[in-house]
Amino acid sequence: MTNEEYIDWLGKSGQTYRYWFIMDPTAAGIKATAGNYAFVKQLPNGNFTPLYFGESEDVQSRIPGYDRWEVARRVGVTHVMGHTSPVGVVARLAEERDLIQQWHPLLNTQHRQVS
Repeated sequence: MTNEEYIDWLGKSGQTYRYWFIMDPTAAGIKATAGNYAFVKQLPNGNFTPLYFGESEDVQSRIPGYDRWEVARRVGVTHVMGHTSPVGVVARLAEERDLIQQWHPLLNTQHRQVS
């Protein structure tokens, strides 16, 4: 599932979504564009687990301005990932929902389904 530069996250639907590591998660290091993003934790074995999936019309302002950064740090976020997605808000929200329903990230409370 991992590569040095990206992870292909599998959604509940079976679709995969390629997320790239964001090396500088400040506004200066993020492109001002629409997209989806993830906060992830690297595990001792080197794998990653998602702690939050989100979407935004402008990830440059959303990621650094995330209102729960302190909580994210406490639960162990080690990396920020994302990808641009200019296909529209409906597609971005569907992707977010698909990934949340598959992974049940700790920091997401929306879109969860009990199987």
